Amino acid sequence: MLFRDVTKTKPSHYRQATQPVVEEKPKWPTTYEGDQLAKEVQACAKLSNETKGKLVREIIDYEGSHGKCTKTFTTKVRKQLRAV
Repeated sequence: MLFRDVTKTKPSHYRQATQPVVEEKPKWPTTYEGDQLAKEVQACAKLSNETKGKLVREIIDYEGSHGKCTKTFTTKVRKQLRAV
């Protein structure tokens, strides 16, 4: 007597795997220090919109890796604002 494996004929075996949930990156800093620093960057009239976006993204990335904007990082960004 031959056995036939019928489990592979179920429709559930042909379903595609669900896509993993992709977290959206924040579009604006989440901490108070980061928010204030990003507002300073946006208020700077000397910078182009591209440079402003780059600096804001840098602030967001720094917050993501360090938890908050440190005084050293804030000083670094402000020096970039003055250099322009």
